[in-house]
Amino acid sequence: MKTLMVAWLLLVAVAASGVLADETDWTKIEELRKKLLENYDRNALPQRDVNGTTTVHISIFPSGMWIEEEKQIFTLNAWMELVWHDPRLTWDYKDYGNLKRMHMGSDDVWLPEIYLYNNAYPTEVEHYGDVNILVKPDGTVAWFPPVTFKAECPLDITHWPYDTQYCHLFIGTWTHHGWEINIELLSNDTTMNKNMIMKSTHPWQFVGGYLYRYVMYYACCPEPYIVIHSVIILSRASPNFSYTVVIPAVVISLLTLLQFVLPLREPRRLLLGCTCLLLTLLVLLYLATAIPPLATSLPIIVKFYGQTLVVVLVSVGICATVLRLTDGRHPAATTSPPVALKTLLTGRLSTFLFLQRYTEKYRWCTLRRNREAMHSFGARRSVTTLHITVIDDDTPRRR
Repeated sequence: MKTLMVAWLLLVAVAASGVLADETDWTKIEELRKKLLENYDRNALPQRDVNGTTTVHISIFPSGMWIEEEKQIFTLNAWMELVWHDPRLTWDYKDYGNLKRMHMGSDDVWLPEIYLYNNAYPTEVEHYGDVNILVKPDGTVAWFPPVTFKAECPLDITHWPYDTQYCHLFIGTWTHHGWEINIELLSNDTTMNKNMIMKSTHPWQFVGGYLYRYVMYYACCPEPYIVIHSVIILSRASPNFSYTVVIPAVVISLLTLLQFVLPLREPRRLLLGCTCLLLTLLVLLYLATAIPPLATSLPIIVKFYGQTLVVVLVSVGICATVLRLTDGRHPAATTSPPVALKTLLTGRLSTFLFLQRYTEKYRWCTLRRNREAMHSFGARRSVTTLHITVIDDDTPRRR
């Protein structure tokens, strides 16, 4: 019994000491917070020297991205890592219960004013989420806010629907030059790695990204201005395009070529051509609704269907004309080909159209027809002369 009482008292003592220790820790945290934020101006630069420079290290981890094609706006959801040194937020961790990390609100301390220059909505500059920051005893401040960037991204849809787009982000300070706020890359590796929670449900897939640092000078001012240039490469990928674009293109191409296999006098050739013409028009209507109208580029697939439409239309026209001229079932509706058309098709153009056999046959028929006409004309002339001669010999003239 005494053993149980002693154990119970020990447990109560340990729990009480833990509570007191926690109360002591919270007291130290509150005391340190009051000390650090006393007379702290969050609008002033961290460096207290007049010529002091605050260096901000930056890195971006994409977590989601897509493109609004009609507006040509690129949206990037990412985690951003910002690290800088603030000498006003230093303390000796031994005096505060070995406290080596402090959480503070983003509204309590100074934050670097880093914004997106090529923002699609210039008046909406609140890119960052409201999350806490971490402060270390040596004054190192680390901030990992979620960000949403909406930048203008001109598209090149020449190779739609398997196109690759390059979108650019230009990030920098809004009112401070490089002597006041210096922006550096957090790592020497300029390759941008995607986040592990990157969504793969969008039709745009993340191919790669790069970060570059530029120092720019303007004619008005001698101070340098630091710009972080981010290049993000996106590739369009969706299984839907294989069934709505690729397969119809192959089918229409085969049907269009199949027309030239059928004989010219085959009526089904005209029916096949009209079917191809209708299918091509339907696909063009679909592409007109699926592809945004841009003034900078024209997709190759649209050119393909447009040229296919012209070929099918010419084929249908030629087929209808041939049926009109050579339909033996309706002699009343059959008309002879114009002389100009005969001359054109039997001239030099026949060599390029591979009509030499038909040209020779036509010339042979024409020569035979001419010979028969000449013989008939000579026979009629001989009969007429003989008739006149007989009349002159047998019939006496009357005065």
